[in-house]
Amino acid sequence: MDTTEGDDVTDSSITPDDLLLDLDPDQRRAVTTHAPLLAIIAGAGSGKTRVLTRRIAHQCLSGVAEPAHVAVLTFTRQAASELHRRLRVLGAGDGLIAGTFHSVALSLLRQHWDSRGRAHPTVVSDRRRLIGEVIGPKHTTSIDALNSDIDWARARNVEASDYPRAVAAAKRRSSAPPAEVSRVMNDLEKLKTKRGVIDLDDLLSTSIRLMRTEPDFAAVVRWRIRHLFVDEAQDLNPLQLELLNLWRGERDHLTFVGDPSQAIYGFNGSDPTILSDLEARFPGVEVIRLNTNYRCTPTVVNAGLNALAHLGEQTPSLRSARITGSPVRIMEFADDMAEAAGVARVVADMGADKGSWRSIAVLARTNAQLPPLRQALELLDVPARVLGSVASDPIQRATREVGDLPSASRIATWTRDARDPSDDDSTEDIVARRTVADAAEEFLRTGGGDGRAFLAWVRANRPFDVVTDSNVVELLTFHGAKGREWDDVVVVGCEVGLMPHSSAKSDNERAEEVRLAYVAITRAGDNLILTHARRRRGRDRSRSPYIDGADAVAPGVGPTADFIRDSRERQRVALESNDGNGDALAALHAWRNTAGRAGGIDPRLVCSDSTLTRIVEMRPGTVEELASIEGVGPLLARRAGTRILEALSSSDLADD
Repeated sequence: MDTTEGDDVTDSSITPDDLLLDLDPDQRRAVTTHAPLLAIIAGAGSGKTRVLTRRIAHQCLSGVAEPAHVAVLTFTRQAASELHRRLRVLGAGDGLIAGTFHSVALSLLRQHWDSRGRAHPTVVSDRRRLIGEVIGPKHTTSIDALNSDIDWARARNVEASDYPRAVAAAKRRSSAPPAEVSRVMNDLEKLKTKRGVIDLDDLLSTSIRLMRTEPDFAAVVRWRIRHLFVDEAQDLNPLQLELLNLWRGERDHLTFVGDPSQAIYGFNGSDPTILSDLEARFPGVEVIRLNTNYRCTPTVVNAGLNALAHLGEQTPSLRSARITGSPVRIMEFADDMAEAAGVARVVADMGADKGSWRSIAVLARTNAQLPPLRQALELLDVPARVLGSVASDPIQRATREVGDLPSASRIATWTRDARDPSDDDSTEDIVARRTVADAAEEFLRTGGGDGRAFLAWVRANRPFDVVTDSNVVELLTFHGAKGREWDDVVVVGCEVGLMPHSSAKSDNERAEEVRLAYVAITRAGDNLILTHARRRRGRDRSRSPYIDGADAVAPGVGPTADFIRDSRERQRVALESNDGNGDALAALHAWRNTAGRAGGIDPRLVCSDSTLTRIVEMRPGTVEELASIEGVGPLLARRAGTRILEALSSSDLADD
């Protein structure tokens, strides 16, 4: 579990009321409701993380929950670290658990094994080598395919003996005859027992078994964890849900935060119906919906909802908080090569207008679409990076170096060397190698293994979701873009066969393709371009129905009069509560008002009142220090950092 303390210092001066000053009415209700069992359905760009961290901090600071008995669960190590950092800034981070399901389960199991004087089994991050030993070299089904089948079964808590029935019920295409997969699963369990090892999924299934069979273990866990918060709850799979319910026991102190419309990890076993069928699964749950999108213009929100309408269900009542925005553009090209060249020209023009590249992204459904786009951009001298490409990403290069190492001891040596760079290394390479060294040390602490096991651990834990900050255009897949945002986004390949992908055969798979399109579209804050080709790889293509009507400006997707009035009242209250730093606040509000007028939006949507207050209190002296302030972040710091620091300097309150 992640309880690492970073450089952030807990602010003991924050009160519960301070946490509410810059929230809209729905956000405020989600933070303050006394309902012990709560689901917050947070639409795209609606402030999900802000509301989750404020609710946790509000309960801790008001005495409803003790931090030492709070567990915040999410799905990646990076997300857990970020939640913990934010909670420390809000005065509630000390002592609480923030981690992935696997890391929290492992920590609790280790405490249990220690209390019984038992040795810890080795955690194997990559079961594929074990599968290879089980099936032998002459097996006709690939190890990766069998591993995928086993992943599918384990995520759904399906035992080996029940695999054939489960596959038939789900109408799943098994890579090998179901009886053969069952045999491999059984033999795999025998081999792990013989070796004294467990895999990542065993951490969850072992925890489930102990919670059911050992009352003392269950009592200790439920004493330790009394208040549960689950981020990105749409990504829960049945195995995780069962463990969550056992940790919870008979208590109702549980908060979910998520968005069924952004459930895009069905291949990993996630089940979006966990959130959409909440009342049936959790009787008595209170449901609060956050329907105001603070990131996207009304035109982008409309394009996203148009795509989502293809689910055949009632679309969310999502509304942009911004008053206006540029029209969405749909561009048609003769073929995929013309598309790559055309997109490169558009991106080059965008970057020239901005004088910067980092706020632009190009998104595609598959990795195979990205290299030609990067090549076209580089022909126009546009710096571009394919996220996940070893050739263009120093983090990926360093990761591959570790992946080639034959043993845990060699990995440990590499991590030490990575912290002692040579004079020839670039700054970007130094940062990347140290970042990978941090991850490698975490990998070794969780059981370790060789380089192949490390690569599997990276795939499972995604420790590099936030990549090093470079002034480049990023190219990545729809899946890779989840949780990120840019000012300007180009979504390419909007054709049947890619959107939806031709591999989507079942109703569930086609529904996930709709949600993927929605996620891709709503990554854009200001400008969205959708492109498609009439021919791709020599074959005729038709435009995706998901983008039909995306360039229309529908009425009623901007902020309501009540929302604007409430925003102004929040601004007044925040100002009155901070008289001591009036000059600095006045200067920052003057900057914000100017920025709001220039963008045609409510000034509070540029930067919240509490964030302005925090800037004054922390008095950053550089753009980097500004970016580290909760509520600012790298995006706003890059776009407006110089002007914010100038406003502070003009009031004589900034650091020298």
